[in-house]
Amino acid sequence: MENHAHDHHGHSHGHHGHKLDLALGLTLLFAIVELIGGLISNSLALLADAAHMSSDVIALALAAFAGRLALKPAHSGMTYGYGRARVLSAQLNGFALWFLSGWITWEATGRLSAPPAVHGGMVIAIGAIGLIVNLVILTWLHGEHDINSRAAFWHVVGDALGSVAAVIAGVVIYFTGWMPIDPILSFLVAAILAWGGWRLIRETTAELMEAVPDAIDTEVVEACLKAVQGISDIHHIHLWKLPDGRMGMSAHVEIESMSEWDEILPLLLEKLRKQGVDHATLQPESSHLQGDCSPCNDHHC
Repeated sequence: MENHAHDHHGHSHGHHGHKLDLALGLTLLFAIVELIGGLISNSLALLADAAHMSSDVIALALAAFAGRLALKPAHSGMTYGYGRARVLSAQLNGFALWFLSGWITWEATGRLSAPPAVHGGMVIAIGAIGLIVNLVILTWLHGEHDINSRAAFWHVVGDALGSVAAVIAGVVIYFTGWMPIDPILSFLVAAILAWGGWRLIRETTAELMEAVPDAIDTEVVEACLKAVQGISDIHHIHLWKLPDGRMGMSAHVEIESMSEWDEILPLLLEKLRKQGVDHATLQPESSHLQGDCSPCNDHHC
């Protein structure tokens, strides 16, 4: 016998999608401006930022597409729906950050040995405008808890850092003529992008592997449930994040009297909600079985 508690929450995905669409349009426009400016000024910092903004166009487009795909309703072949599309999109964007970091490092290494002449004034102007654009987009995306939007946010953070690096490089070159500053700052941007990519890949991999989210402690949840009167033991506990972002849990609950289950279940669900678990599947078992749980014994749980 299994008892299910469902507490479905609505999400304002349309609002998120609108902000991603705006960010996509603005990023595409300025990526073209930076590419042209980087070619004219011969600045790696600008070209690297333009390349990153171009990757952002792809990243934001992927995020917007995944957000729309995730809204498709569940059906008999996809009972959980398409919510994991956001996680897959975020993971692809994490790998894209790694690829971009590697490309910038490669180009910067070549230019460090033979720094080309850079037009400092143009780099300052375009870099400053790029920074303003990125800050506007970051304002739109800031505070989003959806991992897909946060992946896009990290791409834009990299853009903003690239713009800062471009402005600093432009100022140094304009006033001192020291050309190596351009590739040196590009190394810094590449390192930050690699770190952001690692965070996304680590988080998305954990979610796809249905690891216990960092926000919850299995032992705390178990102790909380065992404190309910009438509970003898709890085992076979699984905690994971559902595709729609809610916390899911399943467990076998040993109770002293099966006739008390209707009174115990609401108490358990209320305690779980306080722990942040919105969707629970709890299987009651008589404590008089003395651990004779065939499904658990078969799976060594």
